[in-house]
Amino acid sequence: MTVDIAGAAAALLAADDILILTHRRPDGDTTGCAGALCRGLRQIGKTAYIMENPEITRRYAPMIVPCRPPEGFVPRYIVSTDIAEEKLFPDTAAPYKGKVDLVIDHHGSNPGFGKKDLIRPDAGACAEVLYDLLMALGVQLTREIAECIYVGVSTDTGCFKYSNTTAHTHAVAAACLTTGIDGGEINRALFETKTMPRFQMERIVFDTMAFYEDGAIAVALLWRADIDRTGADMDDLDSIASLTRQVEGVQIGITLTENKDGTVKVSVRTTKEMDAAAICKKVGGGGHIRAAGASFDCGMQEACEAILAAARGQYHAAR
Repeated sequence: MTVDIAGAAAALLAADDILILTHRRPDGDTTGCAGALCRGLRQIGKTAYIMENPEITRRYAPMIVPCRPPEGFVPRYIVSTDIAEEKLFPDTAAPYKGKVDLVIDHHGSNPGFGKKDLIRPDAGACAEVLYDLLMALGVQLTREIAECIYVGVSTDTGCFKYSNTTAHTHAVAAACLTTGIDGGEINRALFETKTMPRFQMERIVFDTMAFYEDGAIAVALLWRADIDRTGADMDDLDSIASLTRQVEGVQIGITLTENKDGTVKVSVRTTKEMDAAAICKKVGGGGHIRAAGASFDCGMQEACEAILAAARGQYHAAR
């Protein structure tokens, strides 16, 4: 059942013993939302924890790791944050498929898998939805909560550069800044500071990028051997998919990353002329209009051929 902010707030006020879920390969938005929601619920007297996510990276761990449930905790109410579909649940959250009480999300492709669904595709980040929800709950915006929300908003809008950035995005960020958090330092840490493995992986992306359709489509392959050789981890690879779109003339940027088990993660980033979600939907994925993804159980070459064919089809259809 679709609900608005007021409906979601009423549901949470009536609930307790709440467990919050984040998605696989957690980014700043899902972790920021979970961290802010958990702290906000505790502020109004609720018992709330965040489900352990084994794929959490060092960059975002401080927002959710301190909120892990104690041994023996039995949740009575399940909330998902920034999860577009159940197949994006981490392994630890698998027992809760089909049991989510409240979905909080901003992906237009979300089918609505909860008993109640708060989905706002107009929001640039799920953290914007979460901010409005916390205000409806009467939560005081502390610096700790504000930092979680700011990280979610900043990362999902590319430090406020992506086309999903709206006036509401800036209003939420401004509200967070009034608590005294250092937005400049947060953005520097998230977008400017690079580890040596990250620097080396960026060099590999630019050195090996291939172009198709007269430069309108760019494809980068991140092989497991290169990832292991540089010592890069998931934190180092965060947001690396945006590099393909930085080249002038590129309308569809595709990054394929070989996982440790041989499967392949595909990330698609597009300019305003193309629909990333439509491309990924053709191969079983989904996401936003400008940023979407998909997964393949086959090898890198087959995955590359499949996503490139989908991208070419979208490119010619849009011309």
